[in-house]
Amino acid sequence: MSSLASMIHDAAASPEAWPQALAALTDAAGVAGAALIISNKRTGNVEGAWFSGLSAGFKSDYIRHYAAVDPYSPLLDGSWIKLSECLPESMLRSSEWYNDFVLMCGVRDILAARLVDTPSHRVVFGIHQQIGRPFSDRVDSVVNLADIPLKHAAWRQIERLASSRSDIFEEPQTEMLAERNRFYFHVENGSRYPDETGSVFSTPEDATAHAVVVARELAQDGSWHGFSILVTDDRGQEIIRVRIGRYFTDK
Repeated sequence: MSSLASMIHDAAASPEAWPQALAALTDAAGVAGAALIISNKRTGNVEGAWFSGLSAGFKSDYIRHYAAVDPYSPLLDGSWIKLSECLPESMLRSSEWYNDFVLMCGVRDILAARLVDTPSHRVVFGIHQQIGRPFSDRVDSVVNLADIPLKHAAWRQIERLASSRSDIFEEPQTEMLAERNRFYFHVENGSRYPDETGSVFSTPEDATAHAVVVARELAQDGSWHGFSILVTDDRGQEIIRVRIGRYFTDK
């Protein structure tokens, strides 16, 4: 279990680590697959997706077509919900997404949650069980362990997307780095989930403003209330701590 949390932490720092993290999670839960999907709420497009297990070979089909007709993902909230308990069987029988994608992957049921929901993006994570097998008791313990690390990793993916988009309009990095500093945005909720990559801002005030904006966006999803974003500089010195859901700083 500790190695699973470590692998999810690695995925937060580097997207290339997601396949190993998903494989570790499916092994720990005794299931047949998993998927992390990042959707742009403004365009309706999938901007990032990692699939493992039974559905791995169908990722491009989901991105190209089935994401647009997926009735399950928009219904998810911060809690973990089974597909079989979320949508009536009559609806599933007539669903193109369910019949031509889910069942074609060999998946019987899905346990999923919305990890992040901001005005621009939604991140959902699903655990897949194959046809003919129920979810085992191991799934609950894995979900309880992985919930917060997954939310932190998903948030970092959104941050990375926003950063890469802004980089298109910036000056060459060699010039920018001479004038800017790197700040780190750690997530805390009793335990700390560190940001090891950081983001570049001109001043501590700009980094603080960014942390407040992020906190306000995450606060729209009630499952983040009680978390804090701790901003530090490249020497590890604390700049500010922003409490998600309450719009004030502890320091």
